[in-house]
Amino acid sequence: MTTLVALRAPKWQVHAACRNTDREVDWTDSEQGSTAAADCKTICRLCPVRLTCAITALTRDESYGVWGGMDQADRKALRHADAQIAA
Repeated sequence: MTTLVALRAPKWQVHAACRNTDREVDWTDSEQGSTAAADCKTICRLCPVRLTCAITALTRDESYGVWGGMDQADRKALRHADAQIAA
């Protein structure tokens, strides 16, 4: 007997503002300061799950893309600030 396991996105993603956006917006490869990153951040501003998304990215140590309104450089700066406080 074969058992199929359904892969599902976390429940919070159902409520994400980016869920129904134009697929041409490049969430994963948008670089800091690029038009794509600015477009993504604009969508994130009104997202009801922005904080959860940002926490997910920080917890997973995401290296690419815009998550919760933060690009790679934003997340790096936040991690650096956190490390400075902890030291």
